[in-house]
Amino acid sequence: MLYRAAILLSFLMLILTNCSSPILKSEQAVQWNQELREKVFRAKSDIFPEFANQSDKDRPLFTRGTLVKIQIESSADWVKVRARDAKKDRENTPGHVILYVFSDDLNTDEGNGRQLIQERLDQILSPAN
Repeated sequence: MLYRAAILLSFLMLILTNCSSPILKSEQAVQWNQELREKVFRAKSDIFPEFANQSDKDRPLFTRGTLVKIQIESSADWVKVRARDAKKDRENTPGHVILYVFSDDLNTDEGNGRQLIQERLDQILSPAN
């Protein structure tokens, strides 16, 4: 009886861990960041923080026309896109989160996480170079 329970528990754990796919696999995020390293983008409109307390919500992180560089951060459950002023170096300027997407917000079962994130980025940024 204990043996059957252990097998059933193992089977359920296997199913639960394979039910959701990450928005981006880690190697996809690394490759995308390599592609983005030298690219510069222009803010299409003022970009405000997505998660802000009352005192910060009316102050844009970047104003329309600002040139920025972006970096992707990813885990199995979320993707963050950080932007920093294009004139500042990456090592000393962590940037601001301009896009935060949770796996529950997207259907990425088809492996189209990058495409969906890119569509959201295209709404707020345009290529500058």
